[in-house]
Amino acid sequence: MLRSSLLAAVLSLCFPALSLAEPSPGDLDAVARQAFKQSNVVGASVLVAKGDRILLLKGYGVSDIGLEAPAKPDAVYHVVGPMLPFTGVAVMQLVERGKLSLDDDIAKYIPEFPTQGRHVTIRQLITDTSGVVDYHYRGDPLESTYRQPKAMDEVIALFADGQWVHEPGTTWDWSISNFQLLDQIIERVTGEPYAEYMRRNLFEPAGAVATTTCDNTSVIHGLSHSYQSVGDHFEAATEDSGAVSYDLRFCSTVSDLFRILRAVQQGRLLKPETLKLMTAAEGPGLKMTAADPDQHFGMAFTLGHEGGRRDFGQHGSLLGYSGSMYHFPADDLTVVVLTNTSGQNAKAIGSALARDVLGLPANPPPPAQAPLPILTDEPVSAEERSKLTGTYVLKVVQGGYHDSFAQYRRTYRVFDENSRLMIEALGEAPERLLKQKDGRFAIRSWPQAPVTFAAHDQDALTLSLTNSGLALAGERVGPADPRTFHASGRRP
Repeated sequence: MLRSSLLAAVLSLCFPALSLAEPSPGDLDAVARQAFKQSNVVGASVLVAKGDRILLLKGYGVSDIGLEAPAKPDAVYHVVGPMLPFTGVAVMQLVERGKLSLDDDIAKYIPEFPTQGRHVTIRQLITDTSGVVDYHYRGDPLESTYRQPKAMDEVIALFADGQWVHEPGTTWDWSISNFQLLDQIIERVTGEPYAEYMRRNLFEPAGAVATTTCDNTSVIHGLSHSYQSVGDHFEAATEDSGAVSYDLRFCSTVSDLFRILRAVQQGRLLKPETLKLMTAAEGPGLKMTAADPDQHFGMAFTLGHEGGRRDFGQHGSLLGYSGSMYHFPADDLTVVVLTNTSGQNAKAIGSALARDVLGLPANPPPPAQAPLPILTDEPVSAEERSKLTGTYVLKVVQGGYHDSFAQYRRTYRVFDENSRLMIEALGEAPERLLKQKDGRFAIRSWPQAPVTFAAHDQDALTLSLTNSGLALAGERVGPADPRTFHASGRRP
């Protein structure tokens, strides 16, 4: 009996990470493959870890469709979502060092920001309760230059005379502007570029060797190309990361993100009590979404759950990439997923993996996609083309993701080009408007979304269309000539 106990003790010392309760790598690999397939993703890299032990680190799909290059376990991606909490960590480092206070008014650091008489604090920025509109949705003035990089003063200019989504400190609402402003405050407090501060104070101490600043001009070894699903195929995503928040100008790997988050958890970048503060919600952060009353927001961290198992982290999608990074503190489980395809697919893959390790029932499969309609190209008379042409200013009428969408608008023009009816959004390439047998119109890039016109009188027309889950509608404001089109897009 003593010999058996001694043998068991020796085995436990030699193989401390082995556990019959944990899934085998083969099991997790099968779950990842299934989730990858269901998510309609070009390429992905995933990491699952229990404590410091890596349960799964693998690539799926391809990093480049044209070259058919397989996605590697530590392929490099533009990071969208998981980098934002690390901005929060940087801010809290400065709080710990006495460089700033959470209750400081941002006017102390960015006096030129147009607060319009409101008192906005750093705490409200880091908890997404400032009421500052998400500048991505400031309408055509941004959309028309969306692919062009901006300096910080150009970003601030977007807020001049803009409406606030709510009074500071009263409501939670997602706004990337909060993080852009925090990035600027970090620079002004430390006297060094945001990226340099992050490198010296987070990435290097955590051993994150592959994390670097990047934009569309950067040549990054191992970088996955970005894609978006268009109709029945994938196209290269062409958004410029230089046109968005500094937080989105980093490239990294799933292993590096895990290293940084692990360094935070182990107290190497923050005091444990500071991380505890960041991962606790209060006030408006307790009411993050009516759809899920158990999802909250702390300081730069989304506080979510799988079943009854609490987690904290962040996810997102932009620039043709998707990212998800969540940690389950009670289980010491971390799941990191990066993909090179637009959409919240990384979160879906990460959720599937986490639920498998936690022994929770699998998520129901996504609903089967309806087959794409077969578009027709019915003849459009010269009289009808003349009747429909014009410049239209559209606003969101259904499907806005958060309050900032109240300020979202798009300018379109419908015009006749060599006896073909065309549609063009400001800042995008024009394409054919195809008339369908039921009298409505469609475009090949979004075949399942009808484009309709409604006449009110002889001259008044409303254009309605649906794009990426947003229903837009608006009136004709003038003719379809380029001068009217571009002038309408520049109006505040």
